[in-house]
Amino acid sequence: MSRKLTYDSWLFGSAMLILVVGMVMIYSASAIIATQRFGHGPYYFLARQVAFLAGGAIAMVVLMHMNPALLKDKRVVYGALAAVGLALILALFQSPINGTHRWIVFPFFQLQPSELAKPAIVLFFASYLTRREERINELTTLLPLGFILALFAGLILLGRDFGTATVIIVVVSGMVFAAGLAWRYVAMFAMALIPIGGYFALSAAYRRERLLTFLNPEADSQGAGFQALQSLIALGTGGVRGLGIGNGRQKLFFLPEPHTDFIFSIIGEELGFVGAIMLVGAFAFLVWRAFRVVRYSQDRFAFYAALGCTLMIAIQALINVSVALCLLPTKGLPLPLVSYGGSSLIASLIAVGLLLNFSQQAS
Repeated sequence: MSRKLTYDSWLFGSAMLILVVGMVMIYSASAIIATQRFGHGPYYFLARQVAFLAGGAIAMVVLMHMNPALLKDKRVVYGALAAVGLALILALFQSPINGTHRWIVFPFFQLQPSELAKPAIVLFFASYLTRREERINELTTLLPLGFILALFAGLILLGRDFGTATVIIVVVSGMVFAAGLAWRYVAMFAMALIPIGGYFALSAAYRRERLLTFLNPEADSQGAGFQALQSLIALGTGGVRGLGIGNGRQKLFFLPEPHTDFIFSIIGEELGFVGAIMLVGAFAFLVWRAFRVVRYSQDRFAFYAALGCTLMIAIQALINVSVALCLLPTKGLPLPLVSYGGSSLIASLIAVGLLLNFSQQAS
């Protein structure tokens, strides 16, 4: 009798716990902004996030139960990559929002293609590395790989999304390193990436300002350093046990966009050190269970795709929390499964759905 395959319930449970915390904190952080700044009801942002949650949950469930052979089918992989590529190009011709070209505007919602590009790129490179891992150190393997990575990172950079481009490069680099890339190529890639990354970090005025502000936020406490300092104030005000859900003060038009990029600061203020460290612990547990899926994957495609999804969640969460703690310059990256943002939520749930699918095959 064949063994019934079951998904990793611990991974699923930890993801759902983080998601619930996110929903509660989105409402707490956005209710005042929704009513007084945008003229909507207090549930405006929460209701929109729930709508995206419904779409993301459907995608997650479908991916959980999808035949693994279909996930690695070239028509699916290449089709997904082509779709996000076209969406990234289309976004460049949209009217700018906050000075960037990250979104495609529809009548009732906005779509951020760079978020959806992350799982699509993970699947593509998982498929590519599965076929070419025996020749990973040959130029015929590395040059096409580098071209595709540069193409999509370049399109995202044109939309002025340096943070997402950085995440994608780091995720793909981790996948390629796991495929057995020789150390000489690792060193060459690092030597090339440092000056290129430095150029892009300093080439735009707003990125230079963010870097200089990170080095000394007190120098312009009412200007460029305002976000960083208000984030630290929120975290410090929370103390050990916090002010209580709904009682935070920094969301009252002190900390800009408290329900998106800086939601971790509101969590620290309202739930205190205890709540913040418990959320970090939940992410650590989720990442551990995800790496367990990677370790016990019996299929090479599942190994690479699970690794990419794990790195995608872990790196983005690490960067977001580090920005809130002023350990990194502001990146504009949401906290996966927590921050308000439909495209980010759907991309994160797609990654969780893929991990749950692969966990059924792990021994």
